[in-house]
Amino acid sequence: MTRFLDTALSNSDFRFVQGDLLDTKALTEALQGSDFVVHLAANADVRFGTDDPRRDLEQNTIATFNVLEAMRAAGTKRIAFASTGSIYGEATVFPTPEDAPFASQTSLYGASKLAGEGLIQAYCEGFGFQSYIFRFVSVLGERYTHGHVFDFCKRLLASPDRLEVLGDGHQRKSYVHVGDCVDAMLFAIDKAQGAVNIFNLGTDEYIEVNDSISWITQYLGVSPQLIYSGGDKGWIGDNPFIFLDTRRIQALGWKPRLTIRASILRTLDWLTANRWVFECRS
Repeated sequence: MTRFLDTALSNSDFRFVQGDLLDTKALTEALQGSDFVVHLAANADVRFGTDDPRRDLEQNTIATFNVLEAMRAAGTKRIAFASTGSIYGEATVFPTPEDAPFASQTSLYGASKLAGEGLIQAYCEGFGFQSYIFRFVSVLGERYTHGHVFDFCKRLLASPDRLEVLGDGHQRKSYVHVGDCVDAMLFAIDKAQGAVNIFNLGTDEYIEVNDSISWITQYLGVSPQLIYSGGDKGWIGDNPFIFLDTRRIQALGWKPRLTIRASILRTLDWLTANRWVFECRS
């Protein structure tokens, strides 16, 4: 995926350091001279969390601890953190606000991200850090290489007559375009001044998986047989309804520009024009 860096590498102000967040020495060296950390790295394979439980612990929780310790060593005090709406588990309040009571954690991914949030908040209290914690819904758009639109598009291009769907197709999910997501993060960082700033990021709508399938198949011009499996959940940790309340960030003046349908179509435009990404994720 280094092709994604081609434009950035042409900028003389950009410095690329290839490394591992579990390599504490290299990480600490890389953060020297920094004044703000945007921590987006994580294992996001929710579906396969029970196959290797240590992966979420190491790549999400321990990696976040390592980032915080490297920041402390470098004297860096400000961090933006990509968390997830999955921390709400199977919520009972919709749309789900940031101060909703947490239900039981349903995925190792969500649990590992919640632990990361806790560490960040503790460093804000203990070491005077300032944090911006963003609880995303699923992100769509250009450079998208992970998730249901990617999977469905890849499979339908290879076998247009049949599509296997995990779950019953009635799972209700919310999505946000990557451009809106980045704009929201930068907007909140500019406007919010608290020590710990927590924001849900998403749109004011949700769709069923079946809606997404309809738009994808129409876009590709195919009419596959749909094979459903798994009941109302596609896998362990798959929450059948995710819809976040975004009034807190909208109160600052931010609003998403794209609907979920427009975001899916933009994603399909990019995927079909860049089919090389399917081979990278084979």
